[in-house]
Amino acid sequence: MSKTKKDIVQTKNPRTGKYVKIDRSRGRIVDSKKSDGPYKGVPVLRKRSS
Repeated sequence: MSKTKKDIVQTKNPRTGKYVKIDRSRGRIVDSKKSDGPYKGVPVLRKRSS
């Protein structure tokens, strides 16, 4: 089972202020960034507008 780029997204953790990578298929946090700023080349998770 290979991961596609669409399966991994990033969002900002409101508690720490750092970005985290989320595996959308499993709904789990994969990695958290130690330095400030977003990951390069990883789409940012946006809220859906109703």
